Amino acid sequence: MEREVVRIDVTLPFKAKKISPEEAENKIARIVGDISFLSYIPLKDTLDEGLNSWLKLINAKLDYLINILTREKEGFNDLPLQKINLSEKGLRFVSKSPFEPGDIVEIKTVIDIYQPIGFYLYGEVLRCEKKEKDFYETAVKFINLPKDIKEKLSYFILYKERELIRELRSE
Repeated sequence: MEREVVRIDVTLPFKAKKISPEEAENKIARIVGDISFLSYIPLKDTLDEGLNSWLKLINAKLDYLINILTREKEGFNDLPLQKINLSEKGLRFVSKSPFEPGDIVEIKTVIDIYQPIGFYLYGEVLRCEKKEKDFYETAVKFINLPKDIKEKLSYFILYKERELIRELRSE
C-alpha cells in the first residue's frame, strides 16, 4: 500500500500523554512561542537609517527572547529528545507504556522551522504494538489540526527531506 504523504524519521524534543475524550473535546492544536505575527505590524521608519536598523535589531531580539521564555514557561525546554516518524497527518513513536486504539493523546514537541517553535498536537491512537521487552510502537492520527499548523508541519518535513537529499548528493 502506497502512502499519500511524505514521512520522515526525525529526532525532536517530544512527549505524549493520554488525555480523556472530554478533555480533548475542546482542544485544538496550537503553537507556543511563535510571535512572528507581531512582526507584521507596520512600523513607520524614522528618517535616521541607523536608528531604523537598531530598532529592527532590538525588535528581533525581543521576539526571540519572548519566544524562549514562553516555551520555557510551558515546559517545552525540558522535553526529552526522541526519534519519531512524522507526517502532516500523524506520527509514530516508541513509548514505555502502552496505549489503546482510540485513545486520545496530547503531544508536546518543538520543531525548528525558522526558529524553534513549541507545538501542542492532538491525535487518536490507531495502533499500539509491543516491539521489545518494555517498548511499544504507537501510531497516531492527528485530530483538530488547523490548516496553518498542517502547513508548518509540511514545510518542516519538506525542508528535512531536502537536507537529506543534499547530504546524499555530497557523499
